Amino acid sequence: MARRYLRPGMLSSGERPFGAPKMEGDEMLLIAALLAVVPGEITGFWHSEPDLSDGYGSCWFFWDDGRYAHLESLEEGVVYIGDWYVQEGRLVLAAYDAMGLDGNPLSVEYAEYSPDISLAQGKEVRMDMDGEVLYRISDDPEVEIYSLVPTWGMNYDERDVFSTYD
Repeated sequence: MARRYLRPGMLSSGERPFGAPKMEGDEMLLIAALLAVVPGEITGFWHSEPDLSDGYGSCWFFWDDGRYAHLESLEEGVVYIGDWYVQEGRLVLAAYDAMGLDGNPLSVEYAEYSPDISLAQGKEVRMDMDGEVLYRISDDPEVEIYSLVPTWGMNYDERDVFSTYD
């Protein structure tokens, strides 16, 4: 069976991806049910490669309580932090904070962004976010973020005395 890449809300408007067959009956109900759980389906740690054998690339962390973190690259070294929610069938990312990989806070302006996403279930769970293919590496973002930012969740005083070399 061919994979179908769907965007949240596309069935309500009757819109179909180019070349997608018209769906009817039980198949349409199944797809509609899957779209209803998209927010829960993005929870976890997502990476630009299917595994971490070549190191970290672009990383997304989505918690089920509505928080998210994003690391574009190790070279940039900045983790953007915010909240995610679904509004009118679209994912909205609201960034309001940032920190370096060393845990030092950085100043950023509040910004909201609504990427186009589609999920593909199968042997490996993939998500297309504005043309970037991401692979779910883990369902638990908390474990994975500590690998990148050991000071995650520490207050400023704790960060000052923390050393990754101890």
